[in-house]
Amino acid sequence: MSENQNGDITRTKGYFIYLMIILMLVNMLDSITTVTQSLILSSIAAEFLGNYSENEQNAIMALGGSITTLGFYFIFIAQYLSDKIGRKKILALTAFGMGFMSILVMLSTNYVQYIIFTMFLCFFFSSDIFVIYAQEESKKEKRAVNYSIIQFAGLGASIFAIIMRFIFITDTSSNWRILFIIPSIMGIALSIIILLTLKETEKYEIMKKDPSKTEKSSFREDVKALFQIENRKPFIAILLITFIFGLATLWKALGEKFLSDAGTLNQSQVSIILMITVPAVLCAYAANGFLAEKIGRKPLLYLWTSILPIGTIILVLGINDPHNAFAFAMIGIALTQVGFWGLFTLSRLVTIELLPTDKRGTGTGIRALLFAVGTTIGLLIGAVFILFLGLGISFLIFSLLMYINIPLIYIYLKETKGVDLNEIK
Repeated sequence: MSENQNGDITRTKGYFIYLMIILMLVNMLDSITTVTQSLILSSIAAEFLGNYSENEQNAIMALGGSITTLGFYFIFIAQYLSDKIGRKKILALTAFGMGFMSILVMLSTNYVQYIIFTMFLCFFFSSDIFVIYAQEESKKEKRAVNYSIIQFAGLGASIFAIIMRFIFITDTSSNWRILFIIPSIMGIALSIIILLTLKETEKYEIMKKDPSKTEKSSFREDVKALFQIENRKPFIAILLITFIFGLATLWKALGEKFLSDAGTLNQSQVSIILMITVPAVLCAYAANGFLAEKIGRKPLLYLWTSILPIGTIILVLGINDPHNAFAFAMIGIALTQVGFWGLFTLSRLVTIELLPTDKRGTGTGIRALLFAVGTTIGLLIGAVFILFLGLGISFLIFSLLMYINIPLIYIYLKETKGVDLNEIK
């Protein structure tokens, strides 16, 4: 690291490559912890909720899922603190938290313990600090590409998690705890490496040199200031879009349970379906990485928003076909996953590109908070729907809410392709 004649901080190419490797490992850890807790729902139900009927199990798990989403609410605190004390310390803290909480989840002896520990795990694996790190260290024409490279690494970790499920969760046995061993080790090791070897981000250090950006202010003043920026209207729009997005993702919280309950698939087929969808998610990341820089962010936002409900419809209507359930489920899950991850990752990128550096962590934290609130409300209301209508119909009802976002994107969002993060006010 050095300074040029203008006082700007520069990075060596070697350091940037090293940074990208570390951020890729952090995202791999994030992906393993995120994916694993969604791969073991049927095993958790069998071990901890075996005395309840199928609909009762699913309703209880929806309620339990709503409690775990409370962990997402703390994301705002982590990202707010990243504006105050720096990205590096919070990145290290979240890596350590993912490792430590994975140990506690693995040691759960009842459903209440499992839900509590998963709630805290959700806090750490959803902090998204590595995203801010990558965006603030990348050149403006490379932000989407570098972000997608990091996401590809996470996708590889997702494949690993699914392979572990294939091996350790079968129709005759379930050893779900072993899936948390790797993230336990990775999280603690990465936290130490980050503290000892990484530098603070370039744009954060530049911001800290500006006295007008480092004046002490209260939490209330910081939040209020977010809604006084030049991009306040598109920022409010992305918050509303994110809330509806969270509300509509009931299928994601209980998708593995739905596949396992259908009766037309065995556990090996469920694992294969989850594995086959990985290339679909890869397509979403690739499109965000390359098409977002060519055609812009908004056209892809339309695409992902439209695809997600279509995938849910195919999944729900096709799962009971005794001859083609496997094919319908594979296509349906693939489309829902590509729509979800395409929209989830691109909405994070757009949020970052709307906010000034001194408010970027706080603003992205609010976005994550709104997604969490939407998810919680969706699961709470969904629990009632599931109890009386079952998972399939409930999935359909909630996923169709996604189409509300299309006019919001068209009317209120601005194109952020190519913006200079240093010039946002």
